[in-house]
Amino acid sequence: MPETSKPAAPFRPWLILALVSVPIFIGALDLTIVSAVLPAVLTDLQIPVQTGLDDAAWIVSGYLLAYTLSMTFMGRLSDLWGRRRIYIISLLIFIAGSALVAMSPGAPAEIAYRIWSMVGSAQADRAYMGLYALIFGRVIQAFGAGALVPISMALVGDIFPPGKRALPLGVLGGVDTAGWVLGHLYGGIMVQFFPWPVLFWLNIPLALIALALTLWALRDLKAPRIKARFDWLGAALIILALTGLNLAFTVGADPSPGLSMEQFESEPYVSIPFLLVAALFLTGFVIVQRRSSSPLIDLSSFTQRNVSVAFLANLLIGFCIMAGLVSVPLYMNTVPTALYGLGQESAALLAGILLSALTIPMALASVLGGRFAERLGLRWTTVLGAAMAAAGFLLMSLWTVDQSETVVIWLEQGYRADLLSGTLRMISGLLLTGVGIGLTISPIATAVIEAVKDDERGIAAGLVIVMRLIGMTISISFLTTYGLRRSLSLRIDGLEGVDFTDFATQTRVLVESTTQVIGEMALIASAVAIAAALVSLGLDNRSAALDA
Repeated sequence: MPETSKPAAPFRPWLILALVSVPIFIGALDLTIVSAVLPAVLTDLQIPVQTGLDDAAWIVSGYLLAYTLSMTFMGRLSDLWGRRRIYIISLLIFIAGSALVAMSPGAPAEIAYRIWSMVGSAQADRAYMGLYALIFGRVIQAFGAGALVPISMALVGDIFPPGKRALPLGVLGGVDTAGWVLGHLYGGIMVQFFPWPVLFWLNIPLALIALALTLWALRDLKAPRIKARFDWLGAALIILALTGLNLAFTVGADPSPGLSMEQFESEPYVSIPFLLVAALFLTGFVIVQRRSSSPLIDLSSFTQRNVSVAFLANLLIGFCIMAGLVSVPLYMNTVPTALYGLGQESAALLAGILLSALTIPMALASVLGGRFAERLGLRWTTVLGAAMAAAGFLLMSLWTVDQSETVVIWLEQGYRADLLSGTLRMISGLLLTGVGIGLTISPIATAVIEAVKDDERGIAAGLVIVMRLIGMTISISFLTTYGLRRSLSLRIDGLEGVDFTDFATQTRVLVESTTQVIGEMALIASAVAIAAALVSLGLDNRSAALDA
């Protein structure tokens, strides 16, 4: 039977929720914090940006991949071995990874250097050994942090009764979103005052305090009594399938060198070999699950409408999230820089300010979505959110070159009434998109948590987030490749017959082509959001409150 707890005071479930939210926030913060401190990391490790950036990118992508993979089976372990036990183990793994990252330029780099010197055929580079030790530490970190999310979501299902789960799940979604949203800002501010390892040392006391308080809060939580074995073969196959899928889209996004324009435009958007590998392992996983007496995932769960619809809807929502996160920096680092000579640091600040109009409402609306789900029902809350996101992207597709000037002047000169209209038109799409996406997070999670068996909440909670992350991966690959090809094609057409010394025309073509591409990408995202709304019509509209 699933784990249960002794009767507790009404505040206890919310206290537990508050305590488990702290490590989730820290883990999500570390997902994006490195993007702000990466230049300082490369400088400290004495790695040239020109030659080391490809390897250093794994500091981010390795974390995201491990974060995703951990969700696929650690939630299931919590189903079998107990939420409390696996939660503690995951938190300790995160603490160990944080310490390894903080120490990576020192002892871990030296150990890696000695090992490589003994087994490697070429002379080891000490600088790169520090980088590889840091990447390894990030993977360990992510493995622990990723597990905390589905375990906490499943824990909500354990300690909150049916009908009262939408709002706490919305809180978890808001906390997780706020973490990776604020990571850039937190890292950018902290690295101005402290060496970058301090950011990871700080994780340890915070996580230890959360660990001690969580041990106390969960002291009455009983371990499950489920007689089932863990499906290690199934876990290995799904990990290999997701790794292949991730590489198919990330490798596919990188154009091959030395290609002509015609060859570049005809290249596939994904790496076909990696996609075939992913399909092979996924097929093996399905076969193993059908034959296993104790499968990692009960495939019959997908016959339940709410599960299959919620998974597909979250895949599409993940695509939309990344579309918003990609469009703003691309626009702001091209148009204002080219037209008004805005420096890269100011352009990055401007992009961060505009992104907050998307991401902060997204985090806040995650909580609001839980309340809406109790009133409007799961279906109409999700449909409403996806429709709002579609409308927001449609407004973003109408961005013009002139509107960017209003935001630049606001940044440099402060408030001016004559610029209010242009600025509001530009951020209105971001606000609407952020609120819309945020509204979908809680009802989608609630639909899955309440549709599966009690002893399958952990794996179901993990997979619903994995679908969103896969959608984000597909989005960044597709939009990156589409943006590169489409903008290059537009610039070639626009510069036909133009003298190479005519810099004014070149700048105009660059700005107009970028603006057009951003608009087209927003239209694509709007169409995907509409698809998410249509898919979500298949959700059972049972209001969470009706189950109470």
